[in-house]
Amino acid sequence: MGFGYLLAPIPNLEIVSLILAFSGFLLGIPYGMLVGAIGFFLYSVLNPFGIAPPPVLLAQIMGGMIIGLTGGIYRRFCFKPQYTLINSLWAGFWGLLATLAYDLLTNLGAYIAAASRETLIVFLIAGLSFSLIHIISNVLIFAILFPILAKLIPIMNKSDNN
Repeated sequence: MGFGYLLAPIPNLEIVSLILAFSGFLLGIPYGMLVGAIGFFLYSVLNPFGIAPPPVLLAQIMGGMIIGLTGGIYRRFCFKPQYTLINSLWAGFWGLLATLAYDLLTNLGAYIAAASRETLIVFLIAGLSFSLIHIISNVLIFAILFPILAKLIPIMNKSDNN
């Protein structure tokens, strides 16, 4: 999860989601969900900024499972081995869904951990701006990098046979 902290100084810009979704792509849905859960557990527990409160940690784990799931779904139903614009659009779409689900879960977890009825509106508005940055950046990261990573798999398999 070391790559996860690569972009840590920039709020809501991360590549952990890409890595965990790619685990679902490589390993299939069940193992992708398991890697997603373990990945976000470790990412949170080992976070240099401190561990998340329990409701947020649980939401991160559930969100990681969804992210791993989306990588497996993308491979099973949408992926074509050649690099195409459609592949990029599908990858961006699954990045959008995964990040939206993750942000909804973690914002709910953060609300349970820290907000009150009086602060709900302020909390949701503040969370929305961070979520938009996270969603837009992940759509772009998934659309650009996921098909490139997927294209490397046959190359790696060929080099293993030499």
